[in-house]
Amino acid sequence: MESVEQLDSDISELHARIATLKAQRANLSSVLLSQPHIAARLGDDATAKRLIDQQLKRNLENTYRACAGVTAYRVKDPDPNAVNNGDILGISIEVPVNGGFVDTYHVLFTVRDHDNLKRLGIHKHTIPSCIPLQQLANKWLPQGTRNGDNAKDRGQDLVKFGRALRKELVSWHMRLDTVQSLRSQAKLPDLLAEDDAEEDVTSAGRVLNAFVSSDASSDAEDDGGNGPVRILDIEADAAVRQVTITWSDRHKAVLVVTKDGRVEKAVCRARGGSRDVVLSAKAVGPLSGLLRRLTA
Repeated sequence: MESVEQLDSDISELHARIATLKAQRANLSSVLLSQPHIAARLGDDATAKRLIDQQLKRNLENTYRACAGVTAYRVKDPDPNAVNNGDILGISIEVPVNGGFVDTYHVLFTVRDHDNLKRLGIHKHTIPSCIPLQQLANKWLPQGTRNGDNAKDRGQDLVKFGRALRKELVSWHMRLDTVQSLRSQAKLPDLLAEDDAEEDVTSAGRVLNAFVSSDASSDAEDDGGNGPVRILDIEADAAVRQVTITWSDRHKAVLVVTKDGRVEKAVCRARGGSRDVVLSAKAVGPLSGLLRRLTA
């Protein structure tokens, strides 16, 4: 007769084997339910349809997580007086631009006590100042249990905070890239390439001030409107939510850009200050096709 120790060992091995088989079954089920034609083969069975829908949703989430570039990690604050023994949670966000990635952005969090609850609070970050980081933190990482209307706040959601922050960063970089493309189409200097040796433009969130040289400006003014009309400058604010275009005939257009890169409003004025309604109407639309619409 086997000893008690031997029986316990056999039971442990059986439990381990069962866990392995369950994991294999889950993997095989995921592969099977992910097949494109499985729904047609299973017919109208309600249970099968529910399982397929759950698997498709899980596949979409996995694809997003694999491509989103948001990663959580832990670091240790070397300061001996740091709170929580220096334990810090961080997230890194990678933004793809033109087939590559810009510098990784980081947000570090510490755990703070609020109303006897543990709350994540922003400790340090490398997010550009033009990104509404604090507004996102107030929405998804509230510090108190009640908001300004004395209504109960929902709990913190770090996942949604990371998604929203990455969306802001991606849209900002896409607007930056679109403005650079417009400058290239207008044959204006590439400021990002010129200033790359001095500072990292994308991480610093600098203003795209693309003023031409004083000599070029003087030449344009001396033309007296007789030469061909050309664009002297395309500049944008730090958040790339307002773009200004200046022509050699002293026309000027001020554009309001949405977060998804569309010109929402436009005000174009002629040399004497009168409003150019036709040019203003042409400017409304995707920012990427702005020059094509204006020259049509």
